[in-house]
Amino acid sequence: MHVTSAELDQLVAREFEKATASNNGRSAVAVLNDGRLRHTLITLLAGSTLNDHEKPEAATLQVLRGSIVVNWVGDSRAIAHGGLFVLPDAIHNVVATEDCAFLLTSLVG
Repeated sequence: MHVTSAELDQLVAREFEKATASNNGRSAVAVLNDGRLRHTLITLLAGSTLNDHEKPEAATLQVLRGSIVVNWVGDSRAIAHGGLFVLPDAIHNVVATEDCAFLLTSLVG
């Protein structure tokens, strides 16, 4: 069966529980896929990070709860609840400034 919709509030609550129980204060789950288009829900507890990594071919993130900072060489961007951001074409990391959940939409493969 091909899943074509998701209830994000329920997923956010479940992923916060997983992040709280984890040693690294984070959790991620694939939400929807459509060909090369991927939607991934990521939760981070305050102070948790996603270490340096490259951007996929194309990627945006939308903050659903809390706030984050995206850092890359020479720059950074704070993004709060409701913010939508195109990730830079650079190695970057993400730091949660408060408990947060965001939806990463990317083209992969």
